[in-house]
Amino acid sequence: MLSIKHIIPALAATLGVCGSPSYAQPPVALASPPLNYDDASHWVCLPGSSAKCRDDLTATVLRADGASRLETFRPATAPDADCFYVYPTVSLSPGLSAAPFVTPAEHRAVRQQAERFTALCRLFAPIYRQITATSMKPDFPPQTEQAKQAAGRMAEDDVFAAWDYYMAHYNGGRPIILIGHSQGAFMVIGLLQRRIEGRPVQRQLVSAIVPGAGVMVPKGEQVGGTFKTIPPCRSQTQTGCVIAFNTIRADRALPAEMKERISGQQTVCTNPAALGGGVGVLKPYLSTSGETIIPSLTGEQGAWRRDHRAIPSPFVTEPGLYYAQCRADAHGAFLAVSTRPQPMDARTGSFVGDWMVGGVPEPTMGLHLVDLNLTSGNLVDVLRHQVASLRAKTAAIP
Repeated sequence: MLSIKHIIPALAATLGVCGSPSYAQPPVALASPPLNYDDASHWVCLPGSSAKCRDDLTATVLRADGASRLETFRPATAPDADCFYVYPTVSLSPGLSAAPFVTPAEHRAVRQQAERFTALCRLFAPIYRQITATSMKPDFPPQTEQAKQAAGRMAEDDVFAAWDYYMAHYNGGRPIILIGHSQGAFMVIGLLQRRIEGRPVQRQLVSAIVPGAGVMVPKGEQVGGTFKTIPPCRSQTQTGCVIAFNTIRADRALPAEMKERISGQQTVCTNPAALGGGVGVLKPYLSTSGETIIPSLTGEQGAWRRDHRAIPSPFVTEPGLYYAQCRADAHGAFLAVSTRPQPMDARTGSFVGDWMVGGVPEPTMGLHLVDLNLTSGNLVDVLRHQVASLRAKTAAIP
């Protein structure tokens, strides 16, 4: 299985974000046109269509003293913003490029990563012929560079076509939140670079959330690397900025060979629980069953309570148990997550999310599978403030 030090540079290069190798598709992909996004079947989520993405997101709020309550999730009835979401590498299609159909894998990604944002936005999630999870297996047949580049272009062309269709038919000047994870984050980065930055639509950008990828800036600077004018988000009222991070367990050392990839530049880490820096309390929404975006790479979820009582809802959140802080060292910058139980805490603090290979965590992937689950409550809080801030700024313009 490829590790994050291979996946991130390869995807970045394929998609033209900041590097240069790649993945891909047989040469026929060179002539493949983008999907038709006038067809509702090419959307995982599309407001006003049958693809409404309304799963049960009820969560059990589990406290240190063992008390619990159910928290019912309700989407906003008249949201002030739109969310454009690009899912990560999840496709189990047998080839290098995904078939253009919505499958349980895409629905699972949306349920775990994006649906909770409908508390404040309309959710648009296009299907795209992404580079598949299947292609990351060590026994996958070798591909030519031409085929890899063709597949990367086809995936990106689909996402760009979906964006263009969304802007032409749905946006109408509304505030925009971009969300992508892993391969989806690289797609969002490409959209920012080639469809948003330096154009009038940039004024509509609330923020872009791109965990599981890599945003770079020159050391000591806020812009000038991956983006020319889009800085990291450092406060809840800042808009037109980017939230980027890769989560790891604070008590698990990273391999010594992991180093910064570009000389003179550093990886951006923005902590959704403390944008201004320091330690913040996470507000996670974790799958009670231990479901993640890629079940085959996920360990077995243990008991949430020390008394082993079951959790009656599909999600669980545990206030005051998990903390996060951006940590920069010779390996780069990461969002280090620690578990801090209270005395006599009734909660085990156990959660899955490590990328498992052969029954053990792959050391360079960290908590990649739950980057968004761990931070989703914090991100919703941040976005509420950012949306309000952008609307206030827009209203103040003569």
